[in-house]
Amino acid sequence: MFNLLKYKCLLGYLWTSAIAAGVLSIIFFTFIDPVHVANMLELQSDTALYEVKIYAWVFCAIWFSMNTSTYLAYYFGQLVQKMEKEEQQQTERGKSVNDSHLEIG
Repeated sequence: MFNLLKYKCLLGYLWTSAIAAGVLSIIFFTFIDPVHVANMLELQSDTALYEVKIYAWVFCAIWFSMNTSTYLAYYFGQLVQKMEKEEQQQTERGKSVNDSHLEIG
C-alpha cells in the first residue's frame, strides 16, 4: 500500500498541476469569452450556467492533459532508467564471463 510520503508526493503533484492549470485557464479565458462559446454552441437558454460549465470543463481538460503528460514523462523516464540498468548489468556479466575465460586459458 501507499505510505505517507507517497501520499504527500501525489498530493503535491496534483496540487501544483492544479495551480498551473488555473493559470493556463486564466490566460486562455483572457482571449476567449465563454459567453461567445456558449453562443457558438447554441446554448443561449441560460448563458450564465453554461459559462460556469465552460470554465470548469476547460480547467479540467487542461488539468487532465497536464497530469497525463507529466505521468507519461515520469513513466518513460523510469523505463529508460530500467533499460540502462539492465544494459549495465549485461555489460558487467559480459566482463565477468570474459575475465573467467582469461583465468582458465
